[in-house]
Amino acid sequence: MAVAQREVVVRPQLLDRLADARTNTDELFALVKPEALYDRPIPERHRIVFYIGHLEAFDWNLLSGRILGLSAFQPGLDRLFAFGIDPVGGGLPTDRVEDWPNITAVRDYVARTRRALDEALESRFSTGQWWHTDFSPNLLLEVALEHRLMHAETLAYILHQLPLDRKVLPGMKPEPVIATVTPEMVRVPEGFATLGLQRDGGTFGWDNEFEEHRVHVVANIPDARGRVPGVFRARTIRLVIQRPIIAVTART
Repeated sequence: MAVAQREVVVRPQLLDRLADARTNTDELFALVKPEALYDRPIPERHRIVFYIGHLEAFDWNLLSGRILGLSAFQPGLDRLFAFGIDPVGGGLPTDRVEDWPNITAVRDYVARTRRALDEALESRFSTGQWWHTDFSPNLLLEVALEHRLMHAETLAYILHQLPLDRKVLPGMKPEPVIATVTPEMVRVPEGFATLGLQRDGGTFGWDNEFEEHRVHVVANIPDARGRVPGVFRARTIRLVIQRPIIAVTART
């Protein structure tokens, strides 16, 4: 039986942003030495290998059936990398390295999933015909992007806990030249600050982004770095660094 399709204009920059987000997470995984890909730097989190497959499984499970009309080719890995291996008795994860596919199979899954999604996205994008869905392709692509960049932040703090000898050290860049900051005041007019989203507003949001909260803010004159005179005192914080830090910030 034929399934209804509809014509939708998809913003082309979304596909470019998806490619950039993939590059971002690929660079994070490249910081991990091959022998450390099955490590679990934080006891409460998954092994690193889970995230390699999870990012692609999420995109596949989100997009393949809803807007692309694709059938699963590795449903077992789709499920494994969607949720991981649940711990027994609700405690900390107890899975073993041998419970996971070898890294060659994981890399093959990632490559095949990306290739199938990219070919289908390119085809649908060129024709404007998208598989029938209750969600717009633009919205679902935004969800895929936000999910990947959110996990880029997760990976950044997970990899910070990975011992230095388990990481591939990137080439060091020269220290940036920072211009002298001239103190200056800025006027912020009276108005309302709005946080969160309305649940019935028709805009996608994660669970913790609801409900909308509006607060009246009086006019004030902070300096350009955000301090309000008389509210904060200057404080000096001394940080004792135990070991070098590899800092990676997700590009948005």
